[in-house]
Amino acid sequence: MEESPAKEANEANEAGGENDEMDELINTLEEQRKDHENNGRFLEADTVYQRILKLKQDQKRKKEERLKQKQEKEANDIESEYNEELKNFNNDWDDRIEKYKAHCKESEEQLKQRQANETETTTKQLEETIPIIPKHSSEYLNLKRIQDTLVRNKEYKEAHVIQQTMVDLEEKEKLTWGDERMSKIQQNLAALTKKQENEMNRLIMKAKNGFEELRKQRAAELESLIKKYQNIQKEMKIAHKLETNRLGGLHTTGSGVFKSDINASARAIFTPKAKRTESDGVNNNPEAAEVEAS
Repeated sequence: MEESPAKEANEANEAGGENDEMDELINTLEEQRKDHENNGRFLEADTVYQRILKLKQDQKRKKEERLKQKQEKEANDIESEYNEELKNFNNDWDDRIEKYKAHCKESEEQLKQRQANETETTTKQLEETIPIIPKHSSEYLNLKRIQDTLVRNKEYKEAHVIQQTMVDLEEKEKLTWGDERMSKIQQNLAALTKKQENEMNRLIMKAKNGFEELRKQRAAELESLIKKYQNIQKEMKIAHKLETNRLGGLHTTGSGVFKSDINASARAIFTPKAKRTESDGVNNNPEAAEVEAS
């Protein structure tokens, strides 16, 4: 759990005060050592000198312990910030994927309903527009003209024969028309079904492509997050090495690059933008996490 800035400042002040007291004591003992040395009291000077060495060793050990604790805390804080950000990242993306799946399912259900309504309407229109009684064939119409001519010529017997032929032909055409009519209806409905299958396939392919785009986007954002964490870790390790070298008296340049701001630096990277902006007192309207990859 991250400690408050006030607590961290308190601990730093206490450590600084302790160092000041230790330095003051060592300076006092150095004056005593010099006095003994100048006055020929070498045993007393050695006793004081040994005490000074012990105090300096203790002081260095405490500084090393405090530095180690500080560096471990910084590493743990960065790890915690990263884990929290990774958790939020996965939660956000899982929610986004679920919303996308729901969106795709809803779109599919809507298309199914629309196609069912379309099939019902088309079937009704075909039933109404394709007549149950067929139109007279050219053969039937030719016989009708012959019959009319015979009637005008008062050739009634011949007209009657033609009339019977026309009746038989009409009955025959009615019998075959039923099958032809049903075949026409089925052909139209088959064409409609094919069109609807293509519509559904396009919708499914669109959803699949959208999901693939989301997968790529998630992978790219995760890679970016991991790289940020790796860069912070790398900078932290360099800063820690410089601090350790400086404490050990080794010559370093740029030591303490992060100093006490290393945690703030990590938070600035791993804290979501909207949260950082809000903490800075700036209004922000983050975009909604819509999926939809459609």
